[in-house]
Amino acid sequence: MRLLRQPSPLPPGTAACIGAFDGLHLGHQALLRRAAGLAPRVALVTFEPHPAQLLAPDRAPPRLQTPDQRARVAAALGVDSLVVLPFTRALADTSPDAFVEHLLLAGLRPSAVVVGPDFRFGSGRAGGPDDLRRLLAPAGVATEIVAEVSLPSDPTRAKLGSSAIRRAIVQGDLSAAAAMLGRPYSVEGPVVPGARRGRGLGFPTANVGVHNPLLPPPGVYAGALALVTPDRDAGTLWPAVMNLGQNPTFGAGLARTLEVHALDVDLGDALYGRPVEVAFAARLRDEARFPSAAALVEQIARDIEVARPLLTPDWLARAVLGAASTWDDDHV
Repeated sequence: MRLLRQPSPLPPGTAACIGAFDGLHLGHQALLRRAAGLAPRVALVTFEPHPAQLLAPDRAPPRLQTPDQRARVAAALGVDSLVVLPFTRALADTSPDAFVEHLLLAGLRPSAVVVGPDFRFGSGRAGGPDDLRRLLAPAGVATEIVAEVSLPSDPTRAKLGSSAIRRAIVQGDLSAAAAMLGRPYSVEGPVVPGARRGRGLGFPTANVGVHNPLLPPPGVYAGALALVTPDRDAGTLWPAVMNLGQNPTFGAGLARTLEVHALDVDLGDALYGRPVEVAFAARLRDEARFPSAAALVEQIARDIEVARPLLTPDWLARAVLGAASTWDDDHV
């Protein structure tokens, strides 16, 4: 996958999907599928930071993905070019006409453009999908507007979007979040030194310094761990159980941590300082304070037995984790 940071010309025959694309959920994937039906190549055109972080920082929602996660998922979805444009005040103040002329027609030069029905662009969000179609048509660039997506399992046919996914994650409903994302929700960060209590209990853990601002409620979870560095271990998934919280058995007022125990393998100290990604499969129980370390060990063993049947090969196959950095970074 080719990564561009400026509106440079895309390869001929590229249909461009434009939007914020926080989460790259099933609604976003519908745009990518439509683009793939219009042209032999697909580009994902997005912005960093998220426009809301510049325009309304007090109301900006927590992001569902880090930029690196978004790039890995885009590559896994078959995107040929990922265009990450700096979202600046100057870009926010650009008129809809200038946005189309400079960024699209003179810049990226896509063969077609695909957006959702709520897409807005230009100063004051004045431009919409119909304006995009009107401005691109004279240049012979087709504009496709893809309808909102809802889940077949949802009788209310509620809009599937980033806001609904955030609500599910905050409520601890990881299955609902995964259904909307098309994959398990995951977070990433480096493995940092911890108190090493897990190793002393017989369950060594990786203490993850999470970069993502959005986390499910404190508790014990089943999931998976993977390295995200381009080496021989990248892409390897280790089924895991993890504790997200403050470890109340060992005292009050401790900082919140994400401690991940990989099942049936002792990764030792090899992960320290290395970036990992952690996917959540299901919430097993609330975090609890135990009367002794022995009682905690017994509960962890029970947690692992509950987790094992949840971490099926089918679930692991849906987790987009640990993909190596296999894209070309073009600073143009």
